[in-house]
Amino acid sequence: MRSGLRRSCGTILLGLGVLLGTPGMAGDAQRSGWYVGAGIGANWMSDMNQSGWNRDTLCYPGWDCSNRASVDGYRWFYDLDTDRGSMFELTVGRMLGNVRLELSANRRENDIDQKFSDITHFDGSQILADSTSNYISQSEATMDRLRTQTLQLNAYYDFPLAHSRVTPYVGVGVGVSDVKLYGLYFRSEYSCTSGCNAELSPPAAYNSWQDEDLSDTVFSMHLNAGADYSLGDKLSLGLKLTYSEMDDMRDTGRYIDHPLPDEINHTKISDMDHWSLTLGLRYLLGG
Repeated sequence: MRSGLRRSCGTILLGLGVLLGTPGMAGDAQRSGWYVGAGIGANWMSDMNQSGWNRDTLCYPGWDCSNRASVDGYRWFYDLDTDRGSMFELTVGRMLGNVRLELSANRRENDIDQKFSDITHFDGSQILADSTSNYISQSEATMDRLRTQTLQLNAYYDFPLAHSRVTPYVGVGVGVSDVKLYGLYFRSEYSCTSGCNAELSPPAAYNSWQDEDLSDTVFSMHLNAGADYSLGDKLSLGLKLTYSEMDDMRDTGRYIDHPLPDEINHTKISDMDHWSLTLGLRYLLGG
């Protein structure tokens, strides 16, 4: 995904050069000047994927590790569903005829539902249950929400319509997004049904617990389409639809409780694409 995003970035930057180098684009003095804007709206994220891994070397009660010479870690996978979220945006830009260059700062938040998919050994081999074990475990995994704060550079091309207050437009943008995952929670607790020697191998010795926030800064690209309605010489009201694609989020976490002291784990969140619909006001500065 990273290489695809970088190729798209190169295409976008080339498009910016073509727009700015086209004769006549900046020749309309009535459509030149600085502006500021603000908007609020809603956003929808696609279904995301979570994967993680650690280098835990234990074979846990209830799992059959008799056919393995050693355990070198585990991998786990979740499917993530997101609820519709809110977003707001602040902008500053310059009009150059029918072309606009704009710096945008926006923030999006989405609640997340986490659904377990699979867990394997580090090499990808399946974990088999030990039918003779008297140990049982109960696990709980949840997430709270995902916050995305983005700073991006956009280029728009306006299509003025004759004898109309409505101006449709299209645009592209590139930027960086600060992504924070709140409330990554996992807890696994072991107990014994019968016949376990609690002194030699107490069930609680295998318990693990993680509860923290993760964050990363990733590259993002954006495609925009919308229309503005003129409310006067300086003020306009607009509706904008945006598709955003972000690189994968990666971070390292630690356990509050784990059989191996100081054990760490790695988390990756992928497919963080989203759509947003924004209602905004834009004010043209100057005389």
